[in-house]
Amino acid sequence: MNVQVLGAGSWGGALGRILGEAGHAVTWSDVGDPTVWRGALDFAVLAIPSKFLAAALPRWAPAPCPVVSVVKGIEPEGFRRVSEIVADAWPGARVAALSGPSFAKEVEAGVPTAVVAASGDEGLAKGVQDLFHRRNFRVYWSMDLTGVELGGAMKNVYAIGAGLCSGLGLGDNSLAAMVTRALAEMRRVGTALGGRPETFMGLSGAGDLMLTCYGDQSRNRRVGLALSHGQPLAEIERTLGGVAEGVTTARALRGLARRRGLRAPLVEQVAAVLGGERSPADALEELLARPPDEE
Repeated sequence: MNVQVLGAGSWGGALGRILGEAGHAVTWSDVGDPTVWRGALDFAVLAIPSKFLAAALPRWAPAPCPVVSVVKGIEPEGFRRVSEIVADAWPGARVAALSGPSFAKEVEAGVPTAVVAASGDEGLAKGVQDLFHRRNFRVYWSMDLTGVELGGAMKNVYAIGAGLCSGLGLGDNSLAAMVTRALAEMRRVGTALGGRPETFMGLSGAGDLMLTCYGDQSRNRRVGLALSHGQPLAEIERTLGGVAEGVTTARALRGLARRRGLRAPLVEQVAAVLGGERSPADALEELLARPPDEE
């Protein structure tokens, strides 16, 4: 098959190489260099950070093939998921998402990995599964595009919280409690926003949450660690070596939760720390001061 990847970062590069090794014809295009679509394409893969996506897509003609998003974020201004941004820029586009616990370096190294391909179109979800599935890169399919996109975006916010927790030296008990409550919040908020409850217990929910909260390769976790040590956010982002999607997604999720009247205390506190509204220690105190409730 012929596949064009938009975005030449580590994740787009890793997936493109998987496709190339499987015999597919792959071309890469930098987001800042809008050229024509190259040849008769079977799939286009979007690997552009979410904060750049809305501005980048209108510079391209609509994709002449199904679009696979591997982006894990939510637009901070309009609160749109990636598939919604694509639909607005390219009306009529068929969109799927590929998400799950997958560090790019380990995928490139051939470490066994499992992800999920999601689309409201069952045929498209299974088509993306067939495109990417390999012995060491297992792809499951789902028709819950909303839930898969939300899980992939929300876990980045909680990973910043996990970094804050670890950076404050609170220990393993505290981190386990935080991650568990993050999963409950993800499921509660994500379901209210249209995802299926079971999706948040799967690869794009619990799976990606565990990887991103505990894995040292997680840029979002590293943002939280650095913030807990007093580094300014602007300096952290400048030296991070890539985009931490949770930084912009935290603001988007907080705005969306407030607008919908949804209870999201962890998102509230992470967004407040990122925005300089309170210190990591004060955010912790706010969480600990909340009254107990039923699990």
